[in-house]
Amino acid sequence: MECKRCTTLPQIHFTDVMVCLTVPTHHHVAPIGQFLDTLGTGYTFEEDTFLFHAASFADIVRELEQMGLSGIEKQDIRLLPYPAGEPLSFRHLKHRKSLLYWTDLALAASFLDILGNARIEVRFQPIVEARTEMIFGYEGLSRGVLPDGSRMMPDELFSHARKTDTMFFLDRVCRESVIAAAAARQITEKVFINFIPTSIYDPDKCLKTTDAALRRHGLHPEQIVFEVVETEYIEDFKHLNHILDYYRAKGYATALDDMGSGYATTDSLLNLKPNYLKVDMDIVRDVDRDLHKQQI
Repeated sequence: MECKRCTTLPQIHFTDVMVCLTVPTHHHVAPIGQFLDTLGTGYTFEEDTFLFHAASFADIVRELEQMGLSGIEKQDIRLLPYPAGEPLSFRHLKHRKSLLYWTDLALAASFLDILGNARIEVRFQPIVEARTEMIFGYEGLSRGVLPDGSRMMPDELFSHARKTDTMFFLDRVCRESVIAAAAARQITEKVFINFIPTSIYDPDKCLKTTDAALRRHGLHPEQIVFEVVETEYIEDFKHLNHILDYYRAKGYATALDDMGSGYATTDSLLNLKPNYLKVDMDIVRDVDRDLHKQQI
């Protein structure tokens, strides 16, 4: 069974739904009640929760966004849409999210369109062997392609992914796009493929599509280097080692990015034992003139 977090995108365009809106304090009861009165939406209220009908859930989210609530309030106000005419059940609870999540999702339409259509452009940055000046390998760099042809850069892609809880989906699409692009360009050198460890629960299940993509495109395990990128702070070294062991058992190499910054410390080295290290730019820059950087 495929993982829904890797293959299913969230949606906000629910119609004809009941909405449970939970407020964090009694101070929010009056303004939210007035807001619903302004919309002409009848509601019931019990404890800290409003229950009302909405023809369009996305419209309710957009209207709430106009209330001028603070970021903390948006984080603490919770909304749960479920189909009108159905009793509320456990299966609906997965949709109970913060107002901040729902507003971020509403603003991320272009990003979700990129993911839904796998419109990822891959560019390859060469990695050069200093002694021979020969290309040793390439790192695949992903950009989103918007409908008008413009590009959404990695920082923006991953920012949207964090806010909309789609990191699993984005990480998978980027990995598979790099594999397909490397095969199309007939790259025979090493191919460095970034991945975010926190987007993988169980490598034997979560990475099946990656393994399948490599087989489908005819890339060989000894050609591939899976690279832990610096975009997520690593706390669970045991879990990360489990992922890296999975890759190594299949014949792939592993790399640790940005040594010297963020989580990528000596402790990381002792715990992870990567095949390759990529030293952070802050350490490399002007190293020929800086004795301290040379010692590091």
